[in-house]
Amino acid sequence: MADIQPFKAIYYNAEIVKDLSKVVAPPYDVINKEQQLELYDRNPNNIIRLDLNPASDPYPVAAKEMQRMLKERSLVQDAEPAIYPYLQTFKTQDGKTVTRRGFVSWIRLEPFEAGVVLPHEHTLSGPKMDRLKLMTATKASFSQIFSVYGDQSKTLEKEYDKLMEAKPFLEADQDGVNNRVYRFTGSATVKVFQDLLGKIPVYIADGHHRYETALEYQRIMRENNPQHTGRGAHNYIMMYFTNIFDSGLVVYPTHRILHSLSGFDANKLVDAVKTHFDLATKPDVDSLASSLLTAGDHSYGMILPQKKYYLMKLKPGADVLSIVKENVPAPVKRLDVTLLHDYVLTQTLGISKEAQEKKLNLNYTIDRHEVDGAVQSGKGQLGFILNSTKVEQVKEVADAGAVMPQKSTYFYPKLLSGLLLNSLE
Repeated sequence: MADIQPFKAIYYNAEIVKDLSKVVAPPYDVINKEQQLELYDRNPNNIIRLDLNPASDPYPVAAKEMQRMLKERSLVQDAEPAIYPYLQTFKTQDGKTVTRRGFVSWIRLEPFEAGVVLPHEHTLSGPKMDRLKLMTATKASFSQIFSVYGDQSKTLEKEYDKLMEAKPFLEADQDGVNNRVYRFTGSATVKVFQDLLGKIPVYIADGHHRYETALEYQRIMRENNPQHTGRGAHNYIMMYFTNIFDSGLVVYPTHRILHSLSGFDANKLVDAVKTHFDLATKPDVDSLASSLLTAGDHSYGMILPQKKYYLMKLKPGADVLSIVKENVPAPVKRLDVTLLHDYVLTQTLGISKEAQEKKLNLNYTIDRHEVDGAVQSGKGQLGFILNSTKVEQVKEVADAGAVMPQKSTYFYPKLLSGLLLNSLE
């Protein structure tokens, strides 16, 4: 199955970069223009200058910036290959403090059809082209692909327990999350990681575009070098792995804000969804969210203007597989997000699948109050709050060789860009 290898990570030199929190950043795909410029100005060595440079032609500029940081030794490469445990301590939305445990290593690139690394989401061509241009220019990657695996025995958690009193190799606080990175270099310890991941499949949780980009980069490099051995760095990608049974694995729901709908009539929508849903009114968004948590599968919170809040629950005996018209496998049809997108958004509101993929009428957020604020202010016409997609459902969909609708999962917290960098040379 998965070929896990230690690697020589590139990282910020603590002798020069005194405060790591000034140079790391969230993943490129969650950064807006304002954040991009703020990070750029925060520090001359901020990872944004490599991962999402604001220049008009960012790719050659990023390559020059990387060479500058290496020459000035702001960035240095590890002396020996290692596997890097990466622990994140944070507070959940309900105020509980938890630690998610995982590790970063190389994984050998395999096409999805090989069944070693499995996807669960659609990808778009634009982001992949952007990442390919950056990878080609810099010959590096700056953030880890986020993956999950299933191990009920928690084999690696026993290794992480050894680190609880140890001093981290790297540490940064960012947006209320404490990020700590350690090193494992001993062959016996590395073998524990390799043996476990060599037996089970890996599921991409976040980073589908980057994985597919790495596959394309591998193809190009092999075409340009017919004498390749198959062991060059371009045959691997830097990935973060965490156990779906880890107590710190948190998945938040991604809520929907709908806007720019021609001829939208809230009363007609309420009448239409009563065909398959029972509706109960709630006084505010917080009580709606509280009721949703215990409402069960195929339940939603619908938010309308004039502070109208409805708990929507699929009627007893309703057949989801018949209601959803899209031709997708049963594990996908049974997802809350699929029923919402297919029946409510497409069949009832007339938003095509193509329009949904282009986000022509949709915005996403993990903050239910943002949904309510948008609807009540008129920036949105209506909103839906959802329960979280279960990690077991991600696995089930991937095992079926299928993919979920966009924004079906939000694994929290995000992994930082810039903690560990990966050279492809």
